Amino acid sequence: MNKIGVVILTKNNLPVLKDCLSSILETVHTIPYTVYVCDTGSDSQTIDQTINFLQNNLSRDTCRLIQLNNYHFASNYNDIISQYAHEKYILLCNDDIILHENCVDKMYQFISQRDDIGTVGCKLIFPDGTIQHAGQHVYIDEYDMLQCTHHGYRTNKDYISREVVGNTAACCLIRRQVFIKNNGFDELYTECWEDIQFNMRLKLSGYKNWYICDAVATHLESVTRTKNEAAKYRLRYDYTYKLKPWFDSLSHQHQQHILKGA
Repeated sequence: MNKIGVVILTKNNLPVLKDCLSSILETVHTIPYTVYVCDTGSDSQTIDQTINFLQNNLSRDTCRLIQLNNYHFASNYNDIISQYAHEKYILLCNDDIILHENCVDKMYQFISQRDDIGTVGCKLIFPDGTIQHAGQHVYIDEYDMLQCTHHGYRTNKDYISREVVGNTAACCLIRRQVFIKNNGFDELYTECWEDIQFNMRLKLSGYKNWYICDAVATHLESVTRTKNEAAKYRLRYDYTYKLKPWFDSLSHQHQQHILKGA
């Protein structure tokens, strides 16, 4: 049977990571997997506690701890998937994700039946039950500016399973071969937007990104997302000097192809 490589970046966030790993153990039933816990620079005490938790709760066959000692979202994922995680399918998973029953199984069942799928995403909810993600929503506003958000953000609106522009890398499934073939994440990004551009590139390469409404996970985004001024500056910089110029460089036809069904 095919396997899934679950790739999780983490740093000094063990209580949240424990909940994430426990949810994997409790909810992934029909597909074998290996978890790659990729530490990006935790202190020695946290590393020791992480090793102890993994040894007591996961076998060597199902989990590996990889110490990277640096954080760069795009390059970390690119390196782990190219060098370590060789399973046919890769689940990109933040350490602040708590999977609900059969979430991963449902995403796997969908992607395994079609060769034209890029990313498959699930319904992400905040702890209060409102939506954090029901597919990436990308559009051109009345000021001719590219806007990127998530469908249903902070609402209780229901969305059916459907093709979308893309899915957040906080929790999405992809074939490893598709990730490698399409050059992974653009490492010029420093804070955000690399997953949106990656999904767009998949669409331009002929793949379809799908949102699966009955696959559900909780995302504790407010727990881990950096809110300091330096991070906000990097966020704006990545949009202004990387994502938008890249999108503007595309032909009108290609832009419309990306935005179709957004």
